[in-house]
Amino acid sequence: MADKMLLFASLLTALGVIIATAVKVYKFIRKWEKWVEEQSEHALDNYLSIKRLTIMSREMPLSERIAAGEKYIKYGGNGEVKHKYEELLTFLPNEKNDNGGI
Repeated sequence: MADKMLLFASLLTALGVIIATAVKVYKFIRKWEKWVEEQSEHALDNYLSIKRLTIMSREMPLSERIAAGEKYIKYGGNGEVKHKYEELLTFLPNEKNDNGGI
């Protein structure tokens, strides 16, 4: 009888350890997923900020500003910078004519 009780107690203890370990692993994985999502969001924000600066910079060539605008729009950029990109598109034919069709 005592052996059966010890066996039952050891099974309960092992089951408790297994469940506790599974919960810790699950929490770690969820925390890791949230961290990865946050890092991806920050990377996209930084990418859009760089594109925004490129679009708005008058020192950059028009072709680079327009290429940056296309990527900016593609990744969800909007607002005043999108309007600036659309404005730059109207200048593109003029630049081609000024450079001999290039």
